[in-house]
Amino acid sequence: MHEEDGFVPKIYLCGDKAEFFARIGQRPFKLVGVLKFFGEEDGQKLKFNEDGKFSLDGKICEIDEMKNIVNDADYIVFNSPTELKIVYLTLQKFEINMGKLVTRGWFKHLPTNNYYDVDSELKLMNFLKTPPIRTLLDIDAHFAKSQLFSKGGVNDLTEIDCVTKENLMPFKTENIYTRVYKDLSECLLKHYDAAIFDAITPKDFISKFSMLEHITEAVIIYVRNDSQMQQFIDDNSKFFSRVNALTTSTGRWLFCYRHAPKKNFAMYVVTHKKMPDEIAENLPEGYKIIHAGRTLAEDLGYIGDNTGDNISNLNPYINELTAFYWVWKNTNHSIIGTAHYRRFLTNTGNPNFSVEKILTKESVEKFLERYDIIATMFYGVLTQMEEIRADYSDTVVEFARAIIEKHMMNAQPDYLDAFDYVLNSTNFYRYNIIVTRKHVFDAYYSWLFSFFLDAVEEMINSIQFNEKNQRLAGFFGERMLSVWLYKNRLRVKELEIMKVPDL
Repeated sequence: MHEEDGFVPKIYLCGDKAEFFARIGQRPFKLVGVLKFFGEEDGQKLKFNEDGKFSLDGKICEIDEMKNIVNDADYIVFNSPTELKIVYLTLQKFEINMGKLVTRGWFKHLPTNNYYDVDSELKLMNFLKTPPIRTLLDIDAHFAKSQLFSKGGVNDLTEIDCVTKENLMPFKTENIYTRVYKDLSECLLKHYDAAIFDAITPKDFISKFSMLEHITEAVIIYVRNDSQMQQFIDDNSKFFSRVNALTTSTGRWLFCYRHAPKKNFAMYVVTHKKMPDEIAENLPEGYKIIHAGRTLAEDLGYIGDNTGDNISNLNPYINELTAFYWVWKNTNHSIIGTAHYRRFLTNTGNPNFSVEKILTKESVEKFLERYDIIATMFYGVLTQMEEIRADYSDTVVEFARAIIEKHMMNAQPDYLDAFDYVLNSTNFYRYNIIVTRKHVFDAYYSWLFSFFLDAVEEMINSIQFNEKNQRLAGFFGERMLSVWLYKNRLRVKELEIMKVPDL
C-alpha cells in the first residue's frame, strides 16, 4: 500500500512474528525488522539492561544503534508489556523518542488513517495556549481517536467542536468537545480561530482546506518527517499567507494560514426620511444610508432600494426588509451590517446617543474574531404573539401566522419548532439589526426570503389591510432573525441600541 492510499506505519517488532500476526488482525503496517532484547542470539547472551546488546534480524547490535532504528520506525511494537517496561527504563536516559515504543494492544487500537504520537499531541495542546486558539474545529474527530481523555488541565482555554458521522464514546464528547456535528454543513456559518484535520495526501489537504474557506483562516495538520505532505507544503509555501511550525521528534505541527480576502466593511443605515446632516455627514467609516421604499417615495438623495434586483414596492408591508433584500442581492462586502436612521449599535455601554459612540468598523472586526454575528436583544414581559396582538386583532394575527407556517412548512419545515418557540418567548433579536460576515448575511436572507415573500403576497391578497394594520407582515418578519439564530446555534454578541432623540 502506498502513502497515497492511506497511512501505513513502518514498525519494528519485538517478539514472535506468528503470535503478532495472529493477534493484530487486518490492520495495515509494514514490518521492517524483528528485534530481540533478551535471551540467546547466535550463541551469545543478550542482557540489554546490563550490556545494551540486542539483535536486529539476528545481527548483534550495540545500544547506540537504537537511535537510528527508532528514528527510522513509526513504532516499535512489543508483544510483551513486561519486556517493554525493561527496555523503556534502559532507553529513557538516551535522547530517543520514547513515544514510539508501544505494546501490541496499544498499536492494534491506534487510528489507522494517520500517524499518532502522544508526545506530539500533548505538545500541540499546550501550544494552543500561546497564542491562544480559543475556538477550534476538529473535522476528522482527530482528538476522539487519540489517547487524550480530556483537554482539561492541558488546555482548558480552547473550545473544541467536532464534525464526525461516527457515534463517539460519551466521555470523548463530554470531556473533549463542546459540540459534535454530524456534517460540516451544520457549522458552515460559524467561524473558528483554527481547524484541525488529518491530511494523508496533498489532494486530501487541498480539498479540506478549500471546504473551510469561510470557517477559518488557519488550519492545523501534522506532517511526519520526510513525508509526501511535508514536501508538498514546503514546495507550495506561496499558496499560504504564512506557515508556522511546531517541531516534534517525529515531524511538525503546521499552522497554515490562507490568504485572507481584503476586508470590505459596510453598514447600511435604512431610512424613509431625510436624516439630520449632523448625523448623516459624520457617520463612521463604512456607513451608508439607504432609502427603503424608494420606488414609492420622493428621492431623498441616498442609495435607493429600487434598483437592480429589488422588492421596493413591498415596503409598506415589510418595512426595512425591502432595503435589506436590496443589500443582499446587489452588494458584495466581506462584512455587512444593518442599522436604522434612529437606531444605532454601540459597544460603549451608554445608550445616550452621540455619533462618536456609534459602533465602528474596528470594533466590529474585533467582535467577529470571537462571535459569528452581532445583534441586539429585547428582553420583554409579553410573548411575541402577545406583543403582536397588542397592535392587531387576534383573528388577523392567527390568520397571518397560519399563512407563514404554511409557506415555512413547504420551504423550511425544520424551522417550525423554532418559529413556535420564538412566538412564545418574551425575548427576541429585534429591529433586523445585525452585523456579520457576507456568507452568514447571505445565508440568513436566502433562508428568510425562501418562504417569506410568498407568505407576504398571500397576506396582501387575503387580508383587508389598511394604513394602520398593513405592517403586520413586517412584525412577523422582525421575529424571523431569532428563529434562524436559535436554529443555527451561532455565537451572538449582544450589543445595546442608541436611539436618536426626536426622530
